[in-house]
Amino acid sequence: MKLRQPTAARRRHLQWTHHGAVFATYFVEALDYGLRQPEDKAGVADAHESLILNCPDDTLLLSLQAPLDLVDVMNRSLDQVDLQRTPDYIKEALDGYRRIAEIAPLTRIYTITFPIGKSQLSGDPSAQEIAAHMAAADELLRVIDPEGNFKLQPVPEGLLPFIWNHNLMRGSALEHAPHNPANASPSTAPPAIPFFQPGVLDEGARTEKPFRRSFDPMLKAMVRLDDGHVIDSYQAMLTPMSFPPAMAFPGHSEFLSILDGIPDVTVDWAMRVRRRDRESAIQLNEKQLGKLGIQLGERNTDVGFHSQELRRKVETLAAYNDSLATNENAQEVEFTTVLAVGAPTQADLTRSVGTLKAKFRRLGIRLDAPRGAQRRFWMMLNPGAPADSVYTDYQHITATPDWAGFVPFTTARLLDDAGPIIGVNLLSGLFEPLHFNFLNKVLSDISPAIAMAGELGSGKSYFTKTLISIVADLLGQFLVIDRSPGGEYVPLLESIPGSVLISLDDPRFTLDPLRIFTDPHRARSITLDTILPLLNIPVVSAPGVLLAEILKPEHRTAHRLHSLADVRDFLADNAAGRHGRDAEDQHTLVRAMDAVEAPVLFDRALKPMPLAATATVVRTHTLALPTVDELTLSHAYQNLPWRKRLGHALYELVGLLAREQFLKPGRFGALVVDEAYHFTATTVGKQIVEEFVRDGRKHSAGIILASHDPKADYATAAHNLIPNRFAFRQRNAVTAANTLEWLGVDIERDAYLIKQLRENTSPPIGRKETVAPNRRGECFIADGRGRIGRGKILGPARADRARAVSTTPQQVSI
Repeated sequence: MKLRQPTAARRRHLQWTHHGAVFATYFVEALDYGLRQPEDKAGVADAHESLILNCPDDTLLLSLQAPLDLVDVMNRSLDQVDLQRTPDYIKEALDGYRRIAEIAPLTRIYTITFPIGKSQLSGDPSAQEIAAHMAAADELLRVIDPEGNFKLQPVPEGLLPFIWNHNLMRGSALEHAPHNPANASPSTAPPAIPFFQPGVLDEGARTEKPFRRSFDPMLKAMVRLDDGHVIDSYQAMLTPMSFPPAMAFPGHSEFLSILDGIPDVTVDWAMRVRRRDRESAIQLNEKQLGKLGIQLGERNTDVGFHSQELRRKVETLAAYNDSLATNENAQEVEFTTVLAVGAPTQADLTRSVGTLKAKFRRLGIRLDAPRGAQRRFWMMLNPGAPADSVYTDYQHITATPDWAGFVPFTTARLLDDAGPIIGVNLLSGLFEPLHFNFLNKVLSDISPAIAMAGELGSGKSYFTKTLISIVADLLGQFLVIDRSPGGEYVPLLESIPGSVLISLDDPRFTLDPLRIFTDPHRARSITLDTILPLLNIPVVSAPGVLLAEILKPEHRTAHRLHSLADVRDFLADNAAGRHGRDAEDQHTLVRAMDAVEAPVLFDRALKPMPLAATATVVRTHTLALPTVDELTLSHAYQNLPWRKRLGHALYELVGLLAREQFLKPGRFGALVVDEAYHFTATTVGKQIVEEFVRDGRKHSAGIILASHDPKADYATAAHNLIPNRFAFRQRNAVTAANTLEWLGVDIERDAYLIKQLRENTSPPIGRKETVAPNRRGECFIADGRGRIGRGKILGPARADRARAVSTTPQQVSI
C-alpha cells in the first residue's frame, strides 16, 4: 500500500497535517543517568513527572537510533586547537577519524511533539497563521518544561522528512539526522533540507510470501531512490502486552534503556500519552471496581482460573486507586508504546525480534507484534500522524509517579562534549566517542586533575601514556616520575621531540635546589625542607639553624654560594680554621653531606635540569624508598638508612620541581606520578598533590595519579576533590569494592558492579592470562559532573605513537 505522509506544510518546527491539526516538535536533551546515585536518579524521575503532568493529550515521545555524524565528531576533537601549530595532533585526529569510522558509533535522537491547534489548510499557511501558532507553541513550551530540565529546542524543518525517511529505511539505510542547534559543533555546516521519500508498506510482506504466510506480523517497506535503486526494509512493530506487577525504581522500571547495546539490532521507540485528572480517574476506577465486584459475586461459588484472574484484577485496581488517593499531585497516564525493529533481511528481523523478546521476558514484560496493526503502529512513529483506535486498544494505564520511573529521556553520557577522543562509551551501548578536553578544563574554571586505580597490567600506564602524548601534541609539557624497572615511558620519549630522560642513579642533570629554583627565598625553604631530613639533622638543632642562616639570600650573595657544593666547601673551609661550637656544627654538616654520596645533588659539574622540555621522565626505579610505616612512625624514621633518605628526598625534589615549573601561568603542564603511593605517602608529596588539585586550574596545570588501592593511596581531602576518576580491572574483591566506592558507586545497592570490575573488565584469559585485543582498555569512569559509566580506552590512533605507548621494554640501558 502506497503511503501518504501526514505533513501538509511545515515552517521551522511547526507542522500542518492533512487531517487538520497543527503540531510543534522539539529536540529533547536527555538527562544524565548511567550509574548515578539513587538520589540523583530520583531527581531525573521527578523531572519526567513534571514533564508529563504538563503535556497535552496525544503528545508523542519519540526516540530514533541514527549514526553519529563523524564530521561533527572530527570538528569536536579539533575544538579550540591551533591547527597551524599542532601538526602531530592533526595526524592523530585524522587517524582517529578513520578508526572511529570503522567502529561506526550510533546516537539516539529524542524528540517530543505537541498538538497546538487546528487548521483546515488549503495552501501554504499565511504569515498571520504562522505567527499565531508560533505564539501558541511558545506559550505551551513555557508551561511544559518551566525549569528547563530537558532544554527543549525547536527542530529544524529538515527533521520531519528525516524521520519519515528513517522509518521507511529502518535497519537498512541510516542517514545523519539534522543537528540540534544547541549541541552542534560550531564548525558544522547545516545540511540541505531533505524531502519526503515516497514509499510502499507491504504488511505481512505478501508480495514475496505464499498466502498462508502472508499474515505474519511484520512489514516490508520499499523505497525507490533517485538513482533507481530500491531499498527494502523488513520491520516489526512490537508493543508491551503486559508489565510485571512491581517494577521497582530505580533498577527495574527503566525498560527502554535495554534497547541499546544489543549487537546488530536497530530499535526505535515511540510513546503516545494522554492524561486524566486524579478525581476523574478515581471515579472511573471505583466504577470498574464495582463491576468487578459484581462479577466476583456472580462467581463466588465457582472454583477456577477465571475467578482467580478477577481477584487479581481487583487487587491491582484497588492498589492503583489507593496510590492515586494517597498522592494528591498524581494523575493518571494512558500510554501506548511501540518498539520498531528494522533489518535488511527477513532472517535478520526474525533474529532481532527474538533477541528483543527474550531481553524483555527476563524483565517480566511480554512483547508482541499484533497482526493487522503493523502499518498503523508504524505510522505512530511519525510526528503528526492521526489518532487511531489501535493506539487505545494496546494502551496501558498508570499513575504519573510510576510512569516517571520509566525515565524514557535519559543518557549515559560521559566526560566532555568536545576535545581529544580517548575511547568509546560502553555503558550506552552506542559506542559514542569519549571526548576528554582535560587541557582546556582550566578555561571553564574546572580542575584538570586525573586519578586512576587498577591492578598491575590492567591498563593504567597505557592510559597515562595516551594522555601525556596528547599533552605533547597540543604543545603542553609533562614530567613523569617513573618507577618501573623496565622504563616503560622511555619508548614514548623517543617519539616526542625535545624530550629529556633523567636517571637519579646515573645522573646527567642536577637536582640541586639552589641551582634549579631561581627565587632565593623559595630555594632556601625547599633546601631546608628536603636536605635537612636527608642529612638526619633536626631543623631546630644547632647545625640546622646554622644551615638556615648560611642559606639566607644576602649571605649566599656575599659568599657566592650558588650550589650545595659551594655550601659544602664553604662549611669545610670555615670549619678547618676554627674551633668551638660553630666549628663542630659545620663539621657535622660536612660529614653528613659527604656520607650521603649523592652526586645528583652535590656535583657542580652537572647541568641544571631543563625546565622547558616538552617531555621529561625521571626514572626512580633504583631509589630505595621508605615504607609508609617508616615515614609515619618517628622511631622508624630516625633509623632510616642513607639510601632510603636519599630516595625520599629526591622523590620530593622532583615533585617540588614540577610544582615550581607548572604552577604558574603559561604553558599547560602536567605532573604524572605512576605508582603514586610512593609519592602520596610523604608529607611534601601530599602538599604537592593538594596544590595541583586545588590551584592547578588557576595556572593551567594538571596532575595525573595512578595507583592500586584508592582507599589507601588517595585518602586525603585533596584526593576527594579530583573530579576525573578511572577504575581499571581489580580482581581482588576488597580492592574492587574500595575502587567502586571511590568512584561514587553505591556498592550495597549495586553490588553486581563489583563482579563486573573483577571479572568482566578487560578479563585475562588462557594460561598466559592475556587480554584479548578487543577487550583491552575497559574501565569504569566518574567525571566531573558526577556521572558514572563504563568506557574503553582506545589509545593513540597513529601507528608509531601506538607502538611507543604499548611497548614495555624488558631492560633499558641508560
